[in-house]
Amino acid sequence: MVNLIDDPWIPVVRRDGTRETIAPWEITGGTEPAIRLDAPRPDFNGALIQFLIGLAQTAIPPGDNRDWRRRFKTPPPPDELKAAFAPYVHAFNVDGKGPLFMQDYDLSEGAENPVDRLLMEMPGEQTLKLNTDHFLKRGQVKRICRICCTMALFALQTNAPSGGRGHRTSLRGGGPLTTLVTGTTLWETVWLNVLPRDVFEILGNTARTADSDRFPWMGPTRTSTKNEVTAPTDVHPAQIFFSMPRRIRIDLDRPASGECDICGCASDALISRYITKDGGVNYKGAWKHPLTPYYQPKNAEEPLPKHGQADGISYRNWLGFVQNDPESRTQPALTVQVFRNERQRYLTDYLGRSAPLWAFGYKTDNMKAVCWNESTMPLIHVDDGIRERYEEGVAALIKTAGLVAASTRSCIKKALFGDRKDAGGNIPEVDSRFWQETESEFYITLEALREAMERGEDMTPLKLQWLSSLSGEATKLFEAYSQADLIGVADPRRIALSRRMLRNYISPRNKKIRDALDLPKDPDDGEAKPGKRPAKARGEHL
Repeated sequence: MVNLIDDPWIPVVRRDGTRETIAPWEITGGTEPAIRLDAPRPDFNGALIQFLIGLAQTAIPPGDNRDWRRRFKTPPPPDELKAAFAPYVHAFNVDGKGPLFMQDYDLSEGAENPVDRLLMEMPGEQTLKLNTDHFLKRGQVKRICRICCTMALFALQTNAPSGGRGHRTSLRGGGPLTTLVTGTTLWETVWLNVLPRDVFEILGNTARTADSDRFPWMGPTRTSTKNEVTAPTDVHPAQIFFSMPRRIRIDLDRPASGECDICGCASDALISRYITKDGGVNYKGAWKHPLTPYYQPKNAEEPLPKHGQADGISYRNWLGFVQNDPESRTQPALTVQVFRNERQRYLTDYLGRSAPLWAFGYKTDNMKAVCWNESTMPLIHVDDGIRERYEEGVAALIKTAGLVAASTRSCIKKALFGDRKDAGGNIPEVDSRFWQETESEFYITLEALREAMERGEDMTPLKLQWLSSLSGEATKLFEAYSQADLIGVADPRRIALSRRMLRNYISPRNKKIRDALDLPKDPDDGEAKPGKRPAKARGEHL
C-alpha cells in the first residue's frame, strides 16, 4: 500500500545535483538539502509544491512571525516533521481499503475514461468524437504508475477546467494562476508560503473539524446534482489546499505490467482507466486561495481569482502579482502580501537577500488547456519610507510599456492593412515579443529606480532612459513586421506614414506618454531634442 506521507514519492534535486525520491517529512533531511522538485512534468511540480505547502499549513502553521522566523532559520528535523504529519497519515492512502486520496468516497459507477484524460492537455470526449485531435493525439499515454497517477489526479483537482455539464471546476476556477515566494531550498520555498495560523484560519470555518471537512475524500461527497454549493463557512480552511471538485475513482483492480508512459519506471501495478461522474463539490462564495492573486470586477459581489493568459507571464503582470493594481482592482496573493509586509525585511536584513516570485498555471479555454505558463520575477525590497512612491514609479513604468506596446501593435497593423475593415485581428507575437525583449531592462530599471529614490535624485533621466529602451524595441518590431524591406509587395507610403505615427505615439512629448511617466513639458534626454521629428529616412516618400 502507498501512503503519501509515510512513503517516498516526491522527486527532488539536491544542492549537489543528486536526484532522489523522498517522503514529505524528509524535505529538511539529507547531507545536501533538497533545492527543488523534479517531477516529469512542470504541472506536476506545480501541484507537488502546493501539496507540500498545504500539508505544512495544515500540520505545523506558525503561531506568529517569531515562530515563523525560528523555523525558517532552523528547519525542523525530519523526525519532528514526521511526528507533526502523523495525525493525517490515514487520509493519504493511494490504494488499499477505505478512503483513497483525492478519490470519491463511494463512487461505484460512472463513465469510464482512459487514464490519459487525467492530464489537463489531453483531448476531451467531444474532440475525440469529432476526430479533431490534430496536435495532441489520443493514445500517447495508455498506462501510468500509481505515483504519476496521483500527481495527475491532484493536478487535475487543483486546476480543473470545465468538464461538461455538472463536472465542476477547481476551487479557483479553470486554470488558476499560482504565485509563490521561492527560497534557496525546498523547505524555504514551502515555509515562505505558509501563513500564520490566525491569518489562515479566517479563510474557512475552524469549527468544522471532521476529517472530511479538511480532506473531502474522507467522507461522502458534498454533491451538487441540484447545484448545491460549498462555501468557506461549510468546511475547514485546510480544504482550500485539498479541494476535490471532480468525482473520480481510479480503477486499481486491473493492474498491468510494463513501463509508465509518463516517467518510464517499470511497474507491475500500472493504471489504465478510471470512472467519473458529474455533481462533485461545487465551490462557490468568498473563497480566497492564499497562493493566487484576486481581482474585484465592478459588478461582482466577490473577488475572483486570476487565470492564465495565452501570451504568457511577464513583467506586465507585476501589477497584481507583486503590488496592488488599483486600475484593475487586483491584489497579490495573500502569501505574497504577508511576505512583503512582514517577512521580506527579515530576509534582507538578516540573510542579505530577498526572494524571487514563481508564477505558473494553465491557460484554459472552456474544457481545453491551451498552454502552460511559468516564469519568475524578482521581489525587490524597498524601505517603508519610499515604498509608496516607489510603487507609483513602477506602475508608471509598466503603464508606459503598455502604451508603447499598444501603439506598436496598431501601427504595424496600419502599415500592413491600412484602414481596411477586413484587416483581421492583431498579431499576437508582437505583444509577446515586446514584453519579452524589454523584460531584462525593466528589472535593471527597477533597481536603478530604488537606488535613485533612496538618494533623492531626479527621476526624469531614468524615465527617459526607460522610454528610450521601449522605443528602440518598438522600432525593431515595426521594421520586422511591417514588411518595410519588401518593397515589391508592400506599400511604401503607408509604411512611412505608419512609422511616423509610431514615432509620434512613443515620443516623450506625446501627452499620454508624458502623463504616464509624469515628465516635464519639455523633457530633454541629452541626445536629441525631444519632439523634433527625425529627418525622413531615405525612401520615405510622403
